[in-house]
Amino acid sequence: MLKDQFCQLRKNFLLSLSVSAALVTTQSALAVETLNENDKNWQKLQQSGTRAFENMEYGNAERQLTAAMSLAREFPAGDVRLAKSCGELGRLLSVRARFAEAEPLLEEELNISESANNGERGKLIPLTAALIRFYMTNGTASKADQLTDDLLSFVLGRYKIVSGDLQNKVKKGTVLEGWAGTAPPVMRDPLLEWSITCDQLGNLYSAHKRYQLADQLYQASLDIKTTILGKQHLSLAGSYDNLGSLCEMRDELEDAETYYRDALDITEAIQPKNDPQVFNRLDKLARCLVKEGKLEEAEQLYLRSKTFWKSESSRSYNEARADYALGSIYIMLHNYAAAAQSLHKALKITEAVDGSSSISLVPYLQRYAYVLYYLGRRGESEQLKARAQAIAPDAIPFQPEKRASAPKKKGKRMRSRNVIKHKKKRR
Repeated sequence: MLKDQFCQLRKNFLLSLSVSAALVTTQSALAVETLNENDKNWQKLQQSGTRAFENMEYGNAERQLTAAMSLAREFPAGDVRLAKSCGELGRLLSVRARFAEAEPLLEEELNISESANNGERGKLIPLTAALIRFYMTNGTASKADQLTDDLLSFVLGRYKIVSGDLQNKVKKGTVLEGWAGTAPPVMRDPLLEWSITCDQLGNLYSAHKRYQLADQLYQASLDIKTTILGKQHLSLAGSYDNLGSLCEMRDELEDAETYYRDALDITEAIQPKNDPQVFNRLDKLARCLVKEGKLEEAEQLYLRSKTFWKSESSRSYNEARADYALGSIYIMLHNYAAAAQSLHKALKITEAVDGSSSISLVPYLQRYAYVLYYLGRRGESEQLKARAQAIAPDAIPFQPEKRASAPKKKGKRMRSRNVIKHKKKRR
């Protein structure tokens, strides 16, 4: 009897346990089912909103992405899905020129991403750069500087660690010529990506005439490239070119000339002579020399460029540009016969490429007409003027440039250590 009662109690206890376990399992299943449903709903809204954004269905995209962001706010704090929704909606609002609404969303995207990555800014450099570009072009420009300073501090801090490690590998008493290929690939790749970002932001600050930060960004990029790639990599020519353009805009022509020469030297050493990059860098250097009043040196550069095109079939805009530049230099030197010869060739090449009625002919026609007038060929001069006016009735008549006087010397600007090393090596 007692034994039977005990068995029954044991069965009831086990049954209660099984029911409780079933309830727990059911509740857990319901919770998982609810969570999965939310996940699916968010994913569906986010994907459809992004797809509508890509298809330029902006109204539909905004509704979908707004709903996705609202749903993402119900997820646990710090969930990166909220960052994704905020960022995509912020970019959509930027496209729709609703910048004041977009700004806090783009900031929230970066803040959540920073928390999710435990403050590891290296992975967030592209996102940080994107927010800087937004601030500079459409948002609160005053916020850009601090974010740029933070980005520079992080990039240069990582660069110093890597370059310090590399220097420690060099035996005492040896000359450190270049470290190409010696940095660990795990750090080399992100550093190079960051240097490209610095160049892009430098271009942005330069376009906004924010020259000091542009200079810091360009120098940071140059330091990284010199350390990782060595001193004869084509990518360095781009950095020298950027710094030369910046110096030229600041009227620091002597420094601009030096940077342009470095850019040209590296490009010529790597690229074939007829590569457009070679002429573009030669042209920049020559134009800088003209501004400095060094017309004869500029002339020699353009004459050297004439060897780049060796056959009729290779004629191009660059050859026309070289002849046009030579003609302009000869005008400043009052050598009108040589100017006429160069400008005639430039005009014929451009006509062959663009046609006889192209608006690109107007400056060639005007400048050639001016030269022919001073050579006493008045009838031909008037014909060329008439052609230019027929193509562009509102075009401003050509006014000859005066020969530039030598610019006043200015104090030397501070250069990065890698640039100074490079100069010493060249000398």
